[in-house]
Amino acid sequence: MKHLTIERLVWGGIALLVGLLLGWTLRGITTYNSKAGMAQTFEDWRLACPSAATKDASCEMSSDVVDTSNGAPTSLARVTITVDNTNKKPILGFTVPLGVALEPGLGLLIDKDPARVYQYRTCNSVGCIAVTDYDEKLASALDNAGDVKIALASLDGRQQQVTVSLKGFKDARSAYKGTEARRHNWFWRLWS
Repeated sequence: MKHLTIERLVWGGIALLVGLLLGWTLRGITTYNSKAGMAQTFEDWRLACPSAATKDASCEMSSDVVDTSNGAPTSLARVTITVDNTNKKPILGFTVPLGVALEPGLGLLIDKDPARVYQYRTCNSVGCIAVTDYDEKLASALDNAGDVKIALASLDGRQQQVTVSLKGFKDARSAYKGTEARRHNWFWRLWS
């Protein structure tokens, strides 16, 4: 008799676990809105994602590099992490105002490492744009960085270094990776 009671409890526990798992899975599938975009702020970083129904777009993580030394905030650059739609690889992009010297390129200084120099790809009405692959080595360097700066040269030859804020970077990057996974993979939607 005692053996029968224990067996019923075990089977009841298994049935309860299976039911909870199925309920959680169905909730994830039925409540995920593939037509809704998302925007979120993580201190100095922003995350914007198009709807999952928009197949040829990806999330974008960005931060403005702002100079407040003159009293009024002035945007000096924008740093963006997204996916290049052409080759579907992550990229790190920099947009700086017009008036920079194009020849020396843009320097990225991470802690005490040597400067990584990227040539400007193009200039338009928004500013001049430099882009590089956002590979695991660069991602790891930024994840573990204590200090990140962008080095620019103006047309008159003056060089300037501006600090990129890392406040909220790790949280934004974690949300970026999770949201991109949910947008492109139904399995990850189960757990959203």
